[in-house]
Amino acid sequence: MSTLILIDGSSILYRAYYVFPLLINSRGEPTGAIFGFINILNNIIKKYNPSHMAVVFDSSSKNFRHEIFQYYKCNRLPMPNNLRIQVQPLCEIIQAIGLKIITLNGVEADDVIGTLSYNINKSDDFLTLISTNDKDMAQLVTSKVNLINTDSKKILGPDEVKKKYGVSPKLIADLLAITGDSSDNIPGIPKIGKKTAVILLNEIGGIKYIYSNLNKVACLSFRGAKSTILKLQKYREIALLSYKLAKIKTDVLVDLNHKDLVINNPNIIKLKKFFYRYEFKNFFELFIKINNKNKL
Repeated sequence: MSTLILIDGSSILYRAYYVFPLLINSRGEPTGAIFGFINILNNIIKKYNPSHMAVVFDSSSKNFRHEIFQYYKCNRLPMPNNLRIQVQPLCEIIQAIGLKIITLNGVEADDVIGTLSYNINKSDDFLTLISTNDKDMAQLVTSKVNLINTDSKKILGPDEVKKKYGVSPKLIADLLAITGDSSDNIPGIPKIGKKTAVILLNEIGGIKYIYSNLNKVACLSFRGAKSTILKLQKYREIALLSYKLAKIKTDVLVDLNHKDLVINNPNIIKLKKFFYRYEFKNFFELFIKINNKNKL
């Protein structure tokens, strides 16, 4: 079985920037985010030896979620300037390594990753691994689509998602619709916490089914069941809106298939130029070794 790895580039970029040290080369250029991102890529390639791989970034333009909720992600601070100036050289390095970069206007990286994993998941020849720290990606998990948690390095399959979040992957968007998601400014239903949400979802079903069967909520054996019905009724529109915001699309028009995501041989000349400029000599020597061993 071939392995496809999809990198949530925007998620990993910020992690690299904030977790790795602030590095500056002899030219005075910030390089910490570039170093951190390439280090993460290197570790993933070495550990999983994928045959196919792509890095997916969010577009700088607004997407359909902003159209239905103007406050979507409004709590996010602008990208720091010393991170912004590292993005273009980082992308050039990623391409020189031999990896495909994908960015689509009107949708988020999550939706592109969701569509690619859904389409390629139809083939029995692929295991798709998604490298991300975003919990909403857990809704994409199946027996053939798993997550790589960038922090813990653990693989999350269906059982691991259920253990971590209390619900199966197919109910993750419903869970976020009820509890909200502060990182994306998804409102959710006020004063209904995760524990209650998990009970509702596991006992009754997804958010739409809950609203079709509110009478069943009163029959559940948890404290405050009746008051929960009132909250559900009061915030119905917000809950359904939150579900639309949290639900990852798997039908985006992406004119790519698995053949387009094959890892190409690295461009040694360009890699040498970049790695020596940004003073990552050890990275260059490492990629030479990988290439010589035909691991890319």
